[in-house]
Amino acid sequence: MTRLTFLAFSLLLSTLSFAQHYSGYLNIKDFGARGDSATLNTTAIQSAIDAAAAQGGGTVTIPPGVYLSGTIFLKDNTTLDVQSGAKILGSPDIEDYAVMTWGHNKDRQPRHLIVGKDARNIAIIGGGTIDGNGPAFWEDFDPAEDPQWKMAKPLKISPMVEIQDCQDVRIKDVLLLTGGGWTLHLYDSDRIQVQGVKIINDLFAPNGDGIDISGCHDVTISDCIIKTCDDAICLKTMVDTRDCKRVTVTNCVIECSCAALKIGNETFRDIKQVTFSNSVIYGSSRAFAIYAESAGTVEDIVVDNIITDSRAPLLYNRPIHLSLYLPEPGAGGRNGDWMHQEKKQYDYEGRKPRLRNVTITNFHAKTGGRILMTAGDGYAIENLTLRNVNLTYPWIEDPVPHVDEVTSSQFAPVKRAAKVAKAAIVTENIHNFVLDNVMINWPETEEVPADWQFPKKIANGTLKAFYPTRTEARQAELKVLYGRGLKNAILNTPLAKSSDGQQPYYDLEDCEVIEQ
Repeated sequence: MTRLTFLAFSLLLSTLSFAQHYSGYLNIKDFGARGDSATLNTTAIQSAIDAAAAQGGGTVTIPPGVYLSGTIFLKDNTTLDVQSGAKILGSPDIEDYAVMTWGHNKDRQPRHLIVGKDARNIAIIGGGTIDGNGPAFWEDFDPAEDPQWKMAKPLKISPMVEIQDCQDVRIKDVLLLTGGGWTLHLYDSDRIQVQGVKIINDLFAPNGDGIDISGCHDVTISDCIIKTCDDAICLKTMVDTRDCKRVTVTNCVIECSCAALKIGNETFRDIKQVTFSNSVIYGSSRAFAIYAESAGTVEDIVVDNIITDSRAPLLYNRPIHLSLYLPEPGAGGRNGDWMHQEKKQYDYEGRKPRLRNVTITNFHAKTGGRILMTAGDGYAIENLTLRNVNLTYPWIEDPVPHVDEVTSSQFAPVKRAAKVAKAAIVTENIHNFVLDNVMINWPETEEVPADWQFPKKIANGTLKAFYPTRTEARQAELKVLYGRGLKNAILNTPLAKSSDGQQPYYDLEDCEVIEQ
């Protein structure tokens, strides 16, 4: 063997040895993990992640099996590959989770199952499951009061997956199952892609948000299926976050009891350049909602091509709900208290929330309720367009019977006149408003369809149960539009009529309107 050949052979052996030990793929079983659903694997999984990070990055493989675990920390340049047939199962023991130093929002707890903190180029992929073991952190309400809804224990795992101060994040194809509270929280992070993810939670679980986006930039959520109790996809800017901007949500299928696509209530900083499109929503109390109620500006929002129904077990379902207001202390709504508690952290004095440049097009909804778009007196929603809106009513929910008993944050800022206004579209204090091409299909029978009946409902944010008294599909007659304080409004609805088929079909007060 020549010297040159020997050197080449030695180099080959060295390369093969490196590939064997540092191939970039590490199996957690090589670090002692056991997928028997009983062994606690936190240390084994973390050791594999640490080893991948130490070699400059790599993929940590979770092979088929059920791996019980506490808190796992993702590291720079690492990918967690949860393979098909594999499950990371959250430990039922709260002591198995690390205690973090964050958690301003009351829905956020300082314990999580998977954490990315100050990490770069991280990913969670694969066809497997991450299960937060939510029932271990819930308890039932009094069965005599309401046997369906769950209540969170004082200590819980929420969010299940926490991504904070990270850059270049990819979450793809995994199933996120039964979180103890929030499921996936994206916080103050940049360049995030969530694609093909399924989130399946109990429809009566506490604080079971699907995806919460707080203070993030450049986020794309696509091709996801989300089934959850609380808000499905929600953008926030809390006192401890940055602005939130350049967020796209598209091609999703959503079922949830609360708001499917939502901005707020926490809007302490600005939220801008957001699109929601090409999605199907069902069983939701609100398909799209904005609550600008914390002194930040919400602007440049586009909603397009949404098909939805609003038939959740909550009172006063609304396919679209926009609210602009800054609550005073004790005025109702959780933000009224929060804003004044956080004066030392965030100087909001002298600032007013703003909501402007919102366009909603090609929106098709089955509903029993009303579109509600209001600003408090002294405020104005600016530049709002609704175009090509189709509303189909299997039945009409009377807005009057329980309205004075509802103290939910989603109704606190609204004047009583708007709360009880009998119109399909209810508006207050909107400047530069375009309503163009609205179609309304009113109930065809006097019977409430079986799949729209609920034995009892609750007001969002309260535990009080309400017993529906309806026996007929049409409990109230609704006009097309109620408006107060509309300025420079263009109304073009030639094909829409009130539910009794009669004119006039607008109820306007203190409005500057052009009818086309």
